[in-house]
Amino acid sequence: MTVKLYHPSILIAVLALLWAVPASAEDAAAAASLSLQDCIEIAMKNQVDVLVGENTVTAAKARRTRALSEYYPQVTAEYTSNIAESGAARPGQTSNTFLSVSQNFYDGGLREAKVRRSSAEVSQNQFGLERFRQIVTFSVTSDYFSLLRVQHLADVQRARVTYLEGQLALVQTRVRLGDAAEVEAFPVEAQLANARVDLLSAENNIRTSAIQLQNTMGLSPAPVFSVQEVEEPASAEIRPVDDYVAAALAGRPDVRETQAGVKLAKSSVESAKITLRPRPVIFGQYERSFNGGISDSVSSSDDSLLITGGLVYDIFNGGYNRAAYREELTNLSNAELRTMQMEKDIQSEVQQAYLNLKNAEKRIAASDLSLKAAQKNFDAQEGRYKQGLAIPLDLLNAQFEVVTARSNAVQARYDYYTSIAQLEYAIGKPGGLYGN
Repeated sequence: MTVKLYHPSILIAVLALLWAVPASAEDAAAAASLSLQDCIEIAMKNQVDVLVGENTVTAAKARRTRALSEYYPQVTAEYTSNIAESGAARPGQTSNTFLSVSQNFYDGGLREAKVRRSSAEVSQNQFGLERFRQIVTFSVTSDYFSLLRVQHLADVQRARVTYLEGQLALVQTRVRLGDAAEVEAFPVEAQLANARVDLLSAENNIRTSAIQLQNTMGLSPAPVFSVQEVEEPASAEIRPVDDYVAAALAGRPDVRETQAGVKLAKSSVESAKITLRPRPVIFGQYERSFNGGISDSVSSSDDSLLITGGLVYDIFNGGYNRAAYREELTNLSNAELRTMQMEKDIQSEVQQAYLNLKNAEKRIAASDLSLKAAQKNFDAQEGRYKQGLAIPLDLLNAQFEVVTARSNAVQARYDYYTSIAQLEYAIGKPGGLYGN
């Protein structure tokens, strides 16, 4: 049986009830607010983890270029001149110019292993950077929804304060007219005082959530900061959890990052292993020397070409080579263990995100029913109160249930959106649901 990811009728009903609440000061400035995509783009330009990751990739590419340079001839020009000399002055040669071209033809495979290692390192850092970007995207998305959540929760509390102020004024009027006892105003005053305290906490949550989002974006806290409401995502279907696990194992960049890490470790083991045995080397060098003197203008030149071949073997170096080989074997074992653990971690992350989404989906429907029931009870109690069949406390309790239901509806809505983004993050979707 296919389970629908979204319930438009439920969301519309919840939104209609929420939007009936008076808009906050932050909503009034929505036209100049940042969208979720704006926040993600700003984070990509300012978040330190992303910037460090980009620098790490640049450095790894530079190391690969250095490794590849050993395949090319090395050309060096050198000029030397005697500035001072002890003893009597000599009229002979005082300056020399050299042009040298050298080429490493073969070094037993060390050069090739080094290139493979540097290439694997570039891949590893590129995949790491890609995952950093996904982490930042999800963190920004989560904090963005948290800010919207607390803004709407503050709206609910603000509406509660407005209602209780009106209710207190009504009761006080009845007391002055002699239609009610003064004691009937006491519970309303107590509820109003508590509501004002809750509103202060809710407004403080807005400020702290805005600071958290700005920090996640890589920005310093700004006194004025607001965000736009997100559009309802397109309708989709929840697939079986195994499909999501398979997609994560096939597509997440951190999986490929650990695989590249294994390749890097294998190349390091190969390099260390080469040094344990005699290795053939072939090296060529061409040198041209230009010699001149101070006593005449005549200069001469000498050419030399040398091709050297042989075997290199470290007979004794205090156990350095074997220790390096054992170290690289250990690093390879660790890389393979991390790859095995990565698969377990991904399965756990995907299944948790999947369960959170299913739970949030059910809470959307349940909170809608709860809100409708609370509103129905409040309407009934209000009717009874007008007929003199209920006391103010009955009305206050019913109104508090409406506030609780509205708060639960707000919480469920943004938990639902966050759960969608969490599942997209868990399977490694580029940019997340709301990013790209």
